[in-house]
Amino acid sequence: MRILFAGDEHPYSEYALKETIKLAMNTWADVTLLGVSHGSVAKDSVRGHDTTVESAISKALREYREMFLDSWTREDSPYEVGEGKYEWIPVKNGVMEEMKILAGRKKDFRVRLRTGTPAKEILSESHDDGSDLIVLGCAKGDKCEWANSVPAPQQVVDDADCSVLLVKEQQPVTRIVACLDQGYISQESLEIINQMITIHGACLELIGLSQNGDMEKSVYTRLIEIGDYYSDRQVEISTRLMDISDFERVIAQEIKQDLLALWLGKKSLLNRFFSRGWVGRFVSKCPTSVLVMR
Repeated sequence: MRILFAGDEHPYSEYALKETIKLAMNTWADVTLLGVSHGSVAKDSVRGHDTTVESAISKALREYREMFLDSWTREDSPYEVGEGKYEWIPVKNGVMEEMKILAGRKKDFRVRLRTGTPAKEILSESHDDGSDLIVLGCAKGDKCEWANSVPAPQQVVDDADCSVLLVKEQQPVTRIVACLDQGYISQESLEIINQMITIHGACLELIGLSQNGDMEKSVYTRLIEIGDYYSDRQVEISTRLMDISDFERVIAQEIKQDLLALWLGKKSLLNRFFSRGWVGRFVSKCPTSVLVMR
């Protein structure tokens, strides 16, 4: 798995980083930490030699890097460069030189700073990096915004090609509510939910979505298969059906200390039922974190 964490210098990003660390500990994923500057960043600013607003982003990235790497002991971390040892290396014309060779990281770890519009740069980095999952935070409540780029979280959720975990606040997750409305479900998405269950010690509720009381046979069959998949892994699980017309109302009433998980593929009933851009608007109103799987 390759995880892209995207953050700014505000507390909600630190909450999202903590969730990224938990996932990395469970999966040994390749991880990139990304910050986005709105304007050009001078070299002195990146090196930490001034106190402008722009330098706050590079400072936050350094703090996030240290927080991430300090979550492991040096001996156990797959992200640390090893101490290395001296080895004889051929240089030229039969000459050998003794050089210290550092042992490489077991897993890829990068810290990057881009310049531009946050949502656009996050999506570009995700594409270039081949990310499987983007993790980002946002202010809690019904606005779901970044302090310096109000629409960024919603735009990323709407337009990302890969799965997105939007961390809205730091709170216990006792239940994962996963809504299913299509027959095709990737193995990777099942594993992401499984990791979230393990991390939080949560139970799972599967909701099968229908329209006017009708559910495609492939969706119903998949609902049963997924239930069996998690039951075989000793996950506490319950299943129920819901008409899509009741979806927003029921979710608004019931989601408390939960993580809402949505499968949104090309054949998603939710995508057909709601107008374009609905998911970004919807997750902004959801009081808890949301996992959008593609």
